[in-house]
Amino acid sequence: MGFMGYELACNPDVQQKLYEEIIETEKNLDGKALTYEILQSMKYMDQVMCEVLRKWPPAPGTDRMCVKDYEVEYDGKKFTIEKGISFMIPIWGLHHDPSYFPNPEKFDPERFSDENKDKIEEYTYMPFGVGPRNCIGSRFALMEVKSIFYYMLMNFKIMKTEKTPIPLEFVKSPVGLKVEKGIWVALEPR
Repeated sequence: MGFMGYELACNPDVQQKLYEEIIETEKNLDGKALTYEILQSMKYMDQVMCEVLRKWPPAPGTDRMCVKDYEVEYDGKKFTIEKGISFMIPIWGLHHDPSYFPNPEKFDPERFSDENKDKIEEYTYMPFGVGPRNCIGSRFALMEVKSIFYYMLMNFKIMKTEKTPIPLEFVKSPVGLKVEKGIWVALEPR
């Protein structure tokens, strides 16, 4: 949530487009309650959320254990990952590799538009992992954050302040992303 608030404050054009989708959705609800299905149908909300998770993955890496010998070819060389070997998958590295995500430091929700999402190479975007060992709570977490920002943006603009760190500086930690002096933004009533 902190990184999403930060990116919306730093990218007011993205925030405005998301706000317009929220207002259109609210108008179509005609007084009815927001549902999981409605949140899932909000394309731009999903694009923004996906880009936040690409740029700021919840875990910078994950580990796996090889369950059978697996032959890999990389850069014209073949090697085998042997059964029982534990290895790290560098999620941050994949998400910030310009060969997979051009201009990776730019916050660009259009990467995940219907026209562009098929260009994303399989297994290069994995904020919650992939396959049978992916995060069991990802759907709930996404629904929770989307619904919070739905209601927050309906009522407030998220703004930068003099305390908003640009760029963000991180505490050196092998476990997760922690911003050195916190993420500071302001809420302005609409």
